[in-house]
Amino acid sequence: MKIPEEIIRPNICNEGNRFFHIAPGTPFRNILKSIKRGQDICITGTYGFAMSFYAWLKKEVNVRIPVQDYVSSRKHRNLLHSYQSRIWIGVRNHVPELDKAPQNRWLNDFYPDQDHFYINFTDYLGMNGARQWYERGIKYPVLDHLLHPFYGVYFPTRYDHLHLFDNWLNDNNRFDRAIDIGTGCGVLSFMMNKHGIETVHATDINPNAIFSLQLESERLDKKKSGNIHPQHASFLGSFQPGPDDLVVFNPPWIPEKPNKTMDKATFFDKGFFDDYFDEMAKKCPAGTTLLIFFSNYSMLTGIIKENPIMECINRRKDDFLLISQTKAPVRQSPSRKKSWLQSIRSMEQVEFFEVKRK
Repeated sequence: MKIPEEIIRPNICNEGNRFFHIAPGTPFRNILKSIKRGQDICITGTYGFAMSFYAWLKKEVNVRIPVQDYVSSRKHRNLLHSYQSRIWIGVRNHVPELDKAPQNRWLNDFYPDQDHFYINFTDYLGMNGARQWYERGIKYPVLDHLLHPFYGVYFPTRYDHLHLFDNWLNDNNRFDRAIDIGTGCGVLSFMMNKHGIETVHATDINPNAIFSLQLESERLDKKKSGNIHPQHASFLGSFQPGPDDLVVFNPPWIPEKPNKTMDKATFFDKGFFDDYFDEMAKKCPAGTTLLIFFSNYSMLTGIIKENPIMECINRRKDDFLLISQTKAPVRQSPSRKKSWLQSIRSMEQVEFFEVKRK
């Protein structure tokens, strides 16, 4: 597979003397002491030893910062990340230097000119998980074919908003052109194609998402891939909406400053929705239909007090008209283990807004 240069991939290191090499059998608390001193470590020996320490480290953080609400969950995540960011493994000839470690073709595809390097263990595990999704594919109940998200690409793991959109498309089949903003794995684009929208423009600021959609279109026949045009761009990109066009946006749902491009599928920074509505007001003519997905998760956790989409619409009544606001409860798998998150999920609703440009 030829990987485009612009693809986002895990950072690697070539400086072996930067690491304190950990031999199998080293007491876990001694390893943690090195990490707390700010030492980057390289785990050697077996994959099982590395995974055992990794699991032990999570338990240690659980004891130090019990997760009871959203605030403690973020503190827990940040501490765990600070520890995990110092755990590395060696890779030689694109094979992990750990006995019985899973092989991953992307180690060669992403770093073809690197014979020996070091990669963060968390990044390596993330690559392995992503590779499995990519190879197996994901079956969505709203599509007739599998999707195979590439590394670093957002894909929905819940389907409630997809069912809402599918029902809406059943009742609104009047569009010939549409745009899927923040396309991710492209599930919304393929849904629109399935419902007969002839031309779908798909934008994303993550180059991996655009590459993923290109691979998906190549994998499918023309009937299933349709006229989907991916573009590495923010919001509308080069797409010029007309009065009869549909603009679909599944934005991030959690207000927090993203640390990297791939975080922007989940977290939005201050002013994000103002920027979105500014562009829609500037580029969309009267009559353009906007659909925006969201969730009340951030309100339930107390991160924000009001829905930012409703706030923007209410401030811009001269530009936009709210046609409808459709909600649905989030379906949960039964669980005997009670947690703060499960309690939030029991009250969470997904929703989408149908808005007209005046």
